[in-house]
Amino acid sequence: MIQMSEDEHIIEVAKAKVVIKNGKVIDVGKPLVTHCPLRHEFYGGTKETPESIRKSVELKIAEFGFFTENRVLEYEGRDVPFGASEMLRDSMHENLIDMTVCACDGAGTVLVKSPELVQGIGARMTGLVKTSPIPETINQLENKGGTVLNPKTAAIDQVEGVKRAFSLVNKVAVTLAGIDAEKIPLLRKNEKQFEGELTILAVHTTGISLQQASILADGCDLIWGCASKAIRDVIGPKALLQIGVGIPVFALTEQGKNIIANRIVRMDTQLLVTRSRLPKLVEHKQPDPLL
Repeated sequence: MIQMSEDEHIIEVAKAKVVIKNGKVIDVGKPLVTHCPLRHEFYGGTKETPESIRKSVELKIAEFGFFTENRVLEYEGRDVPFGASEMLRDSMHENLIDMTVCACDGAGTVLVKSPELVQGIGARMTGLVKTSPIPETINQLENKGGTVLNPKTAAIDQVEGVKRAFSLVNKVAVTLAGIDAEKIPLLRKNEKQFEGELTILAVHTTGISLQQASILADGCDLIWGCASKAIRDVIGPKALLQIGVGIPVFALTEQGKNIIANRIVRMDTQLLVTRSRLPKLVEHKQPDPLL
């Protein structure tokens, strides 16, 4: 039985804290990132303000039911060419991954075997920090074959999620916020204990420290650059492969390379592939400022 609790959800957008309650945006902090090329592409405008962030979150609520009982959880679109959910979806279609451990508003950590469900959860999701249970969302996830780690609290606990996933399948992927870099040794310990294959994708990295970036470099397969200076400085030179020159994605392992290569094969647009020292960045396409 799902217990009711205070309906509160916290996300970060352009490094601004956004609080949503009962389907309404009730508070928006000051964005530390004033320009994001990806958000500019989706929502227009050139400068991030509390009002621009409020409007974009309200649009997600209206169109996809984020943070409400009307959450759209299966989505076939591929809005972001090099997004984490798009790469995970394509990897699951090709059996590179059996199950993904991700975070969903209204449910917390979720174990997912359906590629479409992974895409539905992750598409347009931005920096989920905290969430609370929404019974309709949890029931819908479970009816579609997902497993909610803790339906009573909607806790976000990727380490426990990976443990549960390895009890069910062998090839697991997990998304992890950059600020949680210290959990990587525990995740790799679980991988070794269960004799499984774990793919770690570090997302939402804006503002992390050089130390956190170094931990990510030692333990991740794929890392999103977001608006992080530390990722560009620490991860870029160590990467085996980079995709994108504005908000780059870096592969640090052969598995990471395989996931990017699989995504490239499934894209229906023209692409340029060339050799280069990394990171390769185009200055006018970077978020501003890098934090």
